[in-house]
Amino acid sequence: MSGWVWVVILNGITATAYLGIVLFIVRGLMRTGQLRNNRLAVATAAIFLTCSAHHLIHAVHLLSGFDSHTSHLDSGVGMLDAMRETMGDGLDVAVTASTALAGVIYLGMRRFYGPLIGSPSMFDDASEARYRQLAANLPHTTVFVVDPDLRFVLVEGADLVAEGYDPHRMEGQLLRDTVSPEAYARLEPHYRSALAGEESSFDTVSPRTGAIFQVKARALRDSSGMIVGAMVLSEDVTAEREARTELEQARAFRDAVLTASPDITTITDVGTGQVTWASRSLRSLLDGQLGEGQVDGLSPRHRLGRSDDLDDPEDHLDGAVAEDIGVVRAADRHAASLPEGESITIRYRARAADGSLRWLSRRTTPFRREPSGEVAEVLSVVREVTDVVEAELALERAALQDPLTGLPNRMLLLDRIGSAIERGETTGAAAAVLFCDLDGFKRVNDTGGHAAGDAVLVEVARRLRSVLRANDSIARVGGDEFVLVVDALPAERGSDRLAGAGLAERVAERIRTVLAAPIVYQGSQYVVSASVGMVLVRKGASAQEVLRDADSAMYRAKQLGKDRIELFDDALRANALERAYIEQTLRGALDLEHRGGATLTVAYQPVYDLGRRALTSFEALARLRDDDGAGITPDRFIPVAEDTGLIAELGERVLDDALGALVRWRAANPPGSESDIPVTMAVNVSARQAQHMDMAAVVSAALGRHGMVPADLVLELTESVLLESGSSLLRQLGELRALGVGIAIDDFGTGFASLRYLATLPVSAVKIDRSFTATMTSDETSNSIVRAIINLARDLQLGCVVEGIETLAQLDALPSSVQGQGYLLGRPDEIPSNSWVS
Repeated sequence: MSGWVWVVILNGITATAYLGIVLFIVRGLMRTGQLRNNRLAVATAAIFLTCSAHHLIHAVHLLSGFDSHTSHLDSGVGMLDAMRETMGDGLDVAVTASTALAGVIYLGMRRFYGPLIGSPSMFDDASEARYRQLAANLPHTTVFVVDPDLRFVLVEGADLVAEGYDPHRMEGQLLRDTVSPEAYARLEPHYRSALAGEESSFDTVSPRTGAIFQVKARALRDSSGMIVGAMVLSEDVTAEREARTELEQARAFRDAVLTASPDITTITDVGTGQVTWASRSLRSLLDGQLGEGQVDGLSPRHRLGRSDDLDDPEDHLDGAVAEDIGVVRAADRHAASLPEGESITIRYRARAADGSLRWLSRRTTPFRREPSGEVAEVLSVVREVTDVVEAELALERAALQDPLTGLPNRMLLLDRIGSAIERGETTGAAAAVLFCDLDGFKRVNDTGGHAAGDAVLVEVARRLRSVLRANDSIARVGGDEFVLVVDALPAERGSDRLAGAGLAERVAERIRTVLAAPIVYQGSQYVVSASVGMVLVRKGASAQEVLRDADSAMYRAKQLGKDRIELFDDALRANALERAYIEQTLRGALDLEHRGGATLTVAYQPVYDLGRRALTSFEALARLRDDDGAGITPDRFIPVAEDTGLIAELGERVLDDALGALVRWRAANPPGSESDIPVTMAVNVSARQAQHMDMAAVVSAALGRHGMVPADLVLELTESVLLESGSSLLRQLGELRALGVGIAIDDFGTGFASLRYLATLPVSAVKIDRSFTATMTSDETSNSIVRAIINLARDLQLGCVVEGIETLAQLDALPSSVQGQGYLLGRPDEIPSNSWVS
């Protein structure tokens, strides 16, 4: 049991014992008829009654603290506990125990001081001796009796010695001769007041020990009623005053904390749901101002814990709106069932003075229990979290919504496709998914900038939305990609799947119609069309599979000429399965921690100078094998890498491996003379890779990692990539070319505008496509084209590489001024030595 609890118990015992002594004296005086005459006995009873009251009040203060509510608040608990610990150490328990023991002993020895009651004389020897004994043992109390001249007649009290006084020497001395002039000036008026018949009470502080004494002075009268002196009781109340000060400080600290806190603390009756106490008005939290009648944010009625006048609606269920009252009530009941120290947190809405709804967070914990152990009240901390909730809702919308067009994004789209699948399984209605990719959108960005592109996308989204019915859905899943989910009409349910296909085709035709009109932005007209892939949702399919199938159908529409509609069929399904298999294999090969058998390697095909018959370069070629070791050709996995966004990672991996291989080859094959031209490395760059990665940054970082210079690397891009690339890529290629990185046009001669743009593109070499090399010895036209390109490259001071040399006849037909590459010179399987093919 805590020390302060013992102090409370022992103070109660002391108060009871002293009260028993008072009752014994009063009963004796009444029995002997001396209640009016025996002033000494009456004074004794008054002394013990005062002591009893003192100990009782001390016990009540320690037991109750503030009031029944506020003493359990967090700040109050800390201060009250600190005070109790201070007042409940071993010394306090021992002192209080001795006082209680003295009171019990005095009560048990009442037969010895009983004769004092019957003595009318104030100073007869027997009564004085007993009185001295009684007064000397009063705890923390000194008794003075003075005559009309303020001469001490009787002085008893153990505390006087600690203050530097000798009680026996004080007797017979005048007050002015006993205390200092300062003390006399302070005490003399009170003593004189007592001698005049007026009771006086005041506090004084010991200059020596700092102890606080509560002094009470009253007149002493003889049997005739004349004042013959004064009795002064000086009680040491230091501990009580310190405890009171700590309580007041704790109260002030609690009030300051609650006032400064942005939160509101409330106490709610579990049974009625009524707020019985609140640190401040809920209106101040919602409207940012103090309520009427509040002081420093704390309403007096709230601070007192009164609930009879809490008639404001906000004082019921913490101000919850009607729709959320059930949530708050359920939280109160749940909190009432929790063990001590645990809490429950909810969010609910309250209405501010301006009518707006605000979100509040409320953490609730058990507070007051009935004697039966059942929780009667719960304590809650309420905080406004409107900004937090709105931010969370905004993030949720951002996670499910395209910020530009306001349409659902891929995540929400998959959910809606899943819902369409479930409805179809229940009703038999065939829903359709249409994947739309805009044709010619890149030209909009190139000619009008991204602002024009954004405006076109917003208008396209509006037009696509206009062709749908109320139950249909639309989402934006990529830069210029939109997906529509079309539910079957009720009349078509139960019919065959052709009805669903007919509905979807009609929607697709309406898409083509609404997109046909030009889109005007800042005075310029932009025309876009759409390649549409359509799939009927089949039973048992997943949303991912349906979206993948619609995507495959859209790609076929692109391949067949754009601005058309293609329906997904079994051939496309097989193609989609293959693409999924390739994607899985590619992801596994790129994952360095993947434990499967899929591998990504790089093979190197040599390029020779035909005049010097010396090795000049290698072309890095990516090779992919699946888990079973079967090879997947680049023309199969490169498109998948582009469509899935893996092309950037694939390109960086090949570039890094190629430069590392060149470093190792040079270390194994040092140049034979200073005239030897360093062997370089050529790396292919695909269309999507070139458009969606920072080429300059990636290349510069790779060269730096391997300690290479820009001239050691050649980037190969096809004609279509260069001719369709935007200004951003051309700028990056120009920067790389200025640094010394070679830029070669791969498969040169197969495009439609090569000669027109060749002089303006930042290239350093051209590579003649193998299709011309294969027929140059048998077809004069092909031979003329090859020689024309060689001459053009020479005139433009560009390097020239002839691809696909597979026979000696082809090799002999080529001039010595070009470079050659092909199976005749070396296969892309390993890095050969620096020697000409035999």
